[in-house]
Amino acid sequence: MFSIFLENRQLIVEKGWIVSEPESPRWWGGLESSEEIVISSILVQMTRWETVSEVIENMKRMGYTDMRNLASLDEEEILSLIRKVNFSKTKAKRLKALAVEATSYSTMKDFVKYGLRNLEGIGDETYYSLLLFVGNEAQFPPSEYGSRVLSRVTSIKIPKRRVKEIVESNLERDLFKYKLFHSGLVTVGRSSCFKEPECGKCILKMICKLNNNNEALRV
Repeated sequence: MFSIFLENRQLIVEKGWIVSEPESPRWWGGLESSEEIVISSILVQMTRWETVSEVIENMKRMGYTDMRNLASLDEEEILSLIRKVNFSKTKAKRLKALAVEATSYSTMKDFVKYGLRNLEGIGDETYYSLLLFVGNEAQFPPSEYGSRVLSRVTSIKIPKRRVKEIVESNLERDLFKYKLFHSGLVTVGRSSCFKEPECGKCILKMICKLNNNNEALRV
């Protein structure tokens, strides 16, 4: 499967991932810093990436992708910056707490590894995604897209909580490979492996064992 993702890097790029050097922040939608990635991970929940990208660019222009500057704002001021995203009031509260916590660490990598996990709004998918893309640790993120795509490809029901374990048991622990494999799964999920799959245009169709009559694999 990895080789298919490697051969179809252009599709992955078209879906918002930038296939780059292993430790580059640009993998994450072309963003330029760890701070931008962490902020966007809160904003993107239940919100289109295009909207998040616009909000991040505006925050960056005003200097508020710097965590110390962001922490200096109150929740209402943060809310005014992020109104375009869904659930903006909740996310303003979470960003305030996140920024304050982040300022107590010397690097964003340390913050992600040691300070992020217990903050409100940070589940396993967000935590391990940030460990991979900000911390540059070969930890594979569990995701709904990963669960759906891998379940259909293998014809074995793989719950989200087991995606990390299964990938790490079968794919060499390599930063580039983990980033490409995760972005590949998400790309397939966003481009063809919908709840009602469009198998004809899927890049994995030649290896996918999806039985269209098996309703358990269609969720």
